[in-house]
Amino acid sequence: MVPAIAIAMAVAFPLYSYMVAPDEVPVTTESSAFSDGKLVMSNPKLEGFTKALLPYAMTAVRAVQDTAKEGVIELEGISARLPLNAETTAKVDALNGSYDRSGNTLQLDNEITVTTTDGMVAKLKSAFLDMDKGNMKTEQPVEISRAGSRITSDTMSVEDGGKVMIFEKRVRVSIDPAARKADQKKSGDTNATQ
Repeated sequence: MVPAIAIAMAVAFPLYSYMVAPDEVPVTTESSAFSDGKLVMSNPKLEGFTKALLPYAMTAVRAVQDTAKEGVIELEGISARLPLNAETTAKVDALNGSYDRSGNTLQLDNEITVTTTDGMVAKLKSAFLDMDKGNMKTEQPVEISRAGSRITSDTMSVEDGGKVMIFEKRVRVSIDPAARKADQKKSGDTNATQ
């Protein structure tokens, strides 16, 4: 069960698959203005479809682009709804982040929460995403839980588009057999030992 939790979490983060979907995806904003040499956008929203034609949406309360740093966009109040597959979506919330267009990287800071429609919850303090490589890394504590299973570690990295996950430093795994049994009964999963 814990590997399934890790895989679900990894799939939520390679945002590159959403960012490189059709180039003609419009970004809408409620308002925009220049202030102190910066373009400030209120409530920017990006909606579209992945390469697999599944809908996604990403919003922020505010986006700020310094004209001196043209390729860098600071984001505040980030919220995204991302499909993991046709049946499951992930809601990703982060207090703030910084997108670097030239490096195609996203640095998310301060309390990131990923919640999937099938019950997985992941909490991170920060994450650095390299969308070209499909990698994610955090040097701060991670907690992932679902249906009585929980994994925590001080650091984590996701590589090769989510195919490789590495948990390091004080890794802890706990499984509540009663909760697992109840979840398996509810989902009809008869392969309980894997």
